[in-house]
Amino acid sequence: MVMKPITVEEYQEYSGEFFDKYFFVAKELGESARAEDILKIMEALSAVVMLKRKENKTSGPIGFNKVTEEED
Repeated sequence: MVMKPITVEEYQEYSGEFFDKYFFVAKELGESARAEDILKIMEALSAVVMLKRKENKTSGPIGFNKVTEEED
């Protein structure tokens, strides 16, 4: 598969979600936070969210790979 370049329109379409998260973390870290620090925290928070989703089973296998509670 050949990857085509990302367009400005795609940036516009998806930037809202990114910047909501970015500015949330920036606010939590304070005015002296650097962009590099903010992005590192965002990455770490993503890992925590994925772990918590797995623990809470709010996401998981779909389709025929589902395991029902009866099978546990």
